[in-house]
Amino acid sequence: MKVVVGALCALITMVSISMGSVVRAQEVTLIIPQLSEPKTLSPSFAADTGGYHPGSNIYSHLVVMDWGILEGTSAYGDLAKSWEYSPDAKRVTFKLHENVKWHDGEPLTSADVKFTFDTIIANKYTFSSYLSNVEKITTPDDYTVVIDLKVPDVAFVPMQAQAAGWTGKIYPKHLWEGQGGFDKGPYVNNPIGSGPFKFKEWVRGSHVELVANPDYFRGKPAVDRLIFKVVSDKNVARAEFEAGTFPYLPYDYSPPLAEFAAFQKDPNLEVILNGSHYGRDIQLNTAREPLNKLKVRQAIAFAVDRDAMSSLAFFGLWKPAQYAIVDTQKKWRNDAAKFPDHDKAKAEALLDEAGYPRKDDGWRFELSVTNPTFSGSVGIAEVLVQQLRAVGIKANWDKYDNSTWYSKMGERDFDISVYFTRYAPDPDAYSEHFGTGGGRNFMGYSNPEFDKLAVAARAETVFEERKKYYQEMQAMLVRDLPYINLFNVLQPSLLRPGWTGFNVQPSGFNKSITWFGYSSVKPPQ
Repeated sequence: MKVVVGALCALITMVSISMGSVVRAQEVTLIIPQLSEPKTLSPSFAADTGGYHPGSNIYSHLVVMDWGILEGTSAYGDLAKSWEYSPDAKRVTFKLHENVKWHDGEPLTSADVKFTFDTIIANKYTFSSYLSNVEKITTPDDYTVVIDLKVPDVAFVPMQAQAAGWTGKIYPKHLWEGQGGFDKGPYVNNPIGSGPFKFKEWVRGSHVELVANPDYFRGKPAVDRLIFKVVSDKNVARAEFEAGTFPYLPYDYSPPLAEFAAFQKDPNLEVILNGSHYGRDIQLNTAREPLNKLKVRQAIAFAVDRDAMSSLAFFGLWKPAQYAIVDTQKKWRNDAAKFPDHDKAKAEALLDEAGYPRKDDGWRFELSVTNPTFSGSVGIAEVLVQQLRAVGIKANWDKYDNSTWYSKMGERDFDISVYFTRYAPDPDAYSEHFGTGGGRNFMGYSNPEFDKLAVAARAETVFEERKKYYQEMQAMLVRDLPYINLFNVLQPSLLRPGWTGFNVQPSGFNKSITWFGYSSVKPPQ
């Protein structure tokens, strides 16, 4: 049965949906809203926010992670049922599940994993940065994958698991070999995977529809039909959620936090407020004057009032963060490395010392503040502009769509931007954000000592010794201030009671198969 665009009620000769409750007749249909249209349904060759949801349910991965990280899980196996590091941390041996089949019935073997990773590396696709330390991949038998590394790297598996949900899918060698890459050929938009759902159709501008894979090696999902509907307007998504079109409103569509107190009293809603291993912060372009001066960056750190910002932008629900890490990763935290407390007088004095006294018009200098449109970022930018103006910095708020914003960040065409830092599943994530040439190092920060510590930490197998390296790195970040951490993020989402197994629920932790997976979802009984 096809979805009739604009008339989703037509679905329900087989499924009755009322305020998120599904009465099972012959099948269960789950409709999930997503902000963006996919670019393609071949998710391993490029960043594609619209393709992550369907791709993560069609394809399998070697290792993955989901919100179970809040309970301390850094990675778990998808196709891999186990893995083992060599004593020197230069080899990882993966054992695969032996009963996995592609959607066309062919068996999945170690040759498919090797082929996928070799292709990603050869074509320098996005996921290749997580495989950059790979020396060679061998397959001693059909269900063993051995990856030899150039240098010791105990972060190899968790960091790969982090990225797998986006671009680390495993492709069938027997279909893709000879295509020259994952961006061309007949299977780009007619995908054959090994995941919990099979591709059925993609109606451009409307939805992608998947159906349950009865031969899925973990067992057939409870959801028979999984539909990803493009809903770019958050108000429309909210209205459809309230009308019962879908039982889950992801945090991408989160209503204002001011409404959550009322939501928590509503018996027809389950309110989810998950912590996060992402922080929300501001990044400073250290290559631009006057932000290239440490005293100016220090002044900005003192000018920020997190408590006021939390009250004004988040109704006090977001907890301030003043360390170079977030609360979910406390085991790594350097308690002595703390960003400055708010002190307006100190900020003003530092700006004077830096050579930027107030002029006759009251301003010291002018700069821009920008942000992505992600949840919370807009509120931070709006308040930050006012807090900078309070110490004589003429801050202007430059607003862009996400595509333009990201381009400007990549080109370092910005002064200060609201952003996020990822601190897990392994603190090696610091390298991506703050290492010289790191993929998310938009600040231009380069510290050779920091880079050396990162290499040493990657090779260290003893936790307490690794911790010392990362605590030194935190001290450097707080001293050099290429960024200023602001908040421990809360990810709010809404559910209709009775549904279980969503990735934001403990019942879905460590079994959702990525943040975008729905294989463990079950309707009300």
